[in-house]
Amino acid sequence: MNISPIGFKGTFCIEQKDLNNKKFTKILSKKDDFELSFQVSGYTNPDKLYVQMPYEFDSQLMKLLAKLSVPYKKIEEDDSLDPDNIIKRIVICPSGHNKEEFLQKVDADKLDSELKKDPAMHVGYNGKNGSGIKYDRFKAFLKTNQEIRSPIIYLRKLPCGEIETHIYDGRHRFAVLRDMGIKQIPVTIDKDSLELAKEIGLV
Repeated sequence: MNISPIGFKGTFCIEQKDLNNKKFTKILSKKDDFELSFQVSGYTNPDKLYVQMPYEFDSQLMKLLAKLSVPYKKIEEDDSLDPDNIIKRIVICPSGHNKEEFLQKVDADKLDSELKKDPAMHVGYNGKNGSGIKYDRFKAFLKTNQEIRSPIIYLRKLPCGEIETHIYDGRHRFAVLRDMGIKQIPVTIDKDSLELAKEIGLV
């Protein structure tokens, strides 16, 4: 059963150490027989399993986990998708370029406008012109309530004096947060780029 992440109403967090139950493992491998849809985020903590499914099957999974004595934590969508909660969870994502970098909030509308100048850098509304899989995967990941790696941006001034803005990593993450209506999005940015960002009103 293929279910869009949009239909997920919550996330079940299960410790990997509790997954030694052979019956539970066997049931997971036959999920279609139980009409359950499981999706594990590619960002997940290796010590935990995050199970997401359409809300109408939540009670079925809870009964199954209780029957097999497998403990779990239910993360509600309303909590994990709260904009303030999301902002607090965003952490710096070092680029590896050995430069001094900062976590800095930028104007989402202004950054989006700058990125539109280079179609290769820009992901449109609802993932248009990007990777639908990456866009939807991040939307599902947001519901796990884990830390979020910030997008990495860098800016450079051309010989003509124009300032170019690029996303080095995280363009789909930025697009999802933008589409959620978050106006000030934290990004990872180095010192030189930060100064250029101030010149064009990104910060």
